[in-house]
Amino acid sequence: MGIENTLISMRREFHKIAETGWLEFETTTRIIDYLKEMDYKVEYGKAIHGTRMGLPTKEEMVEHSKNLNLKKDYDISEILEGYTGAIAKLETGKPGPTIAMRFDIDSNGVEESSDPTHIPMLRGFRSKNPSSMHACGHDGHTAIGLGVAKWIMKNKETLKGNYILIFQPAEEGVRGAHSIVEKNFLKGVDYFLSGHIGMGVEEGVVALGTTGFLATTKFDIFFKGIPSHAGASPELGRNALLAASSCALNLHTLTQFSSGLSRINVGTLVAGSGRNVVPANAKMQIETRSDNEKTNALLVEKVNMVVEGSAKTFGVDFEIKPAGSAPAYNTYDQDFVYFIKDSLESSGFRTTQGLRLGGSEDVAYMLQDVENTGGKTAYMIFGTNLSAPHHNNLFDFDENVLKLAYDAYTKLIDAINEKKSS
Repeated sequence: MGIENTLISMRREFHKIAETGWLEFETTTRIIDYLKEMDYKVEYGKAIHGTRMGLPTKEEMVEHSKNLNLKKDYDISEILEGYTGAIAKLETGKPGPTIAMRFDIDSNGVEESSDPTHIPMLRGFRSKNPSSMHACGHDGHTAIGLGVAKWIMKNKETLKGNYILIFQPAEEGVRGAHSIVEKNFLKGVDYFLSGHIGMGVEEGVVALGTTGFLATTKFDIFFKGIPSHAGASPELGRNALLAASSCALNLHTLTQFSSGLSRINVGTLVAGSGRNVVPANAKMQIETRSDNEKTNALLVEKVNMVVEGSAKTFGVDFEIKPAGSAPAYNTYDQDFVYFIKDSLESSGFRTTQGLRLGGSEDVAYMLQDVENTGGKTAYMIFGTNLSAPHHNNLFDFDENVLKLAYDAYTKLIDAINEKKSS
């Protein structure tokens, strides 16, 4: 089977088993199986994670694992506790650069369309998991990463240095990267490569020097009051729903800053237990965003003040739990980007520069971590035609982009090897 068909086959395999962040149990074990078969040293479980954010409940983890009935000849108990993802390493034994690459593996919490014209439905690889769909292309990223891993192993005799391939969980909601960064897997990395398919880039074009990564902080906010009969004794209750509602309205007044772009969103508010009971519990899911760290930090500070004030006003208790985060990223190494541009264009690639992401991506933690110790980084976007926007239930992409990204990564590995030895 040629590499194009291999990439497409793997992409469809992972599309069919779509799993959301920290629940990528089957996805992780299949990645490990592929990597072990290639003869990589693979690390997974607690060994690759620090502090995790935005975890599903234990009940959700148990229920998901029961539905899978996974059986492996290696210990997967920590994976089933939500320590998902995997890291593959190869040391060639020859002096050279350490190159790390990151590929995200999680899906979105979206029910995939069953429209008969939707290609995954038409060709039999629609997600088997309700409310889980690869609506952002991470199934493609996983396949690309495994394809590149296979190429590296095949060419290990001619390559130099060391290779680290990070298959990262929980990118959606920006929850997974910081956990891996905390474990210092990027210490001593000379070059770090990552990327994304789609994102509005023209088909067949590789976008370089991407900026405009927004800083973001995600929170789960809980209000706890006292239930009481809404008709007979309402004064004995403490209304968590009113506290949360007041909080939601006040939060949306906070985005007035001259220091930069600012955003806040109350995404969900769930409260109460019945129409005749003073609501004793409320939960909100919110996020802040900004194009710089200072403004986002100020937003977070004000969020805490508003939540506390709302709780005091209605006499309820509160708790704020971090659920995800990513830093702003607005610069890039121009010399390295020009090197990439020259390397790719000399091999027939078409490139562009100057794209602004306009959203958040927790790979920014990895980009910063490598750059802070003198390493060079690049985040590429691989252009392709999309059937619907990212995160839409009809999302799909032209699978030719898999080979485009595979060729770009492997070409750059070769070019970096030559650069280091010249």
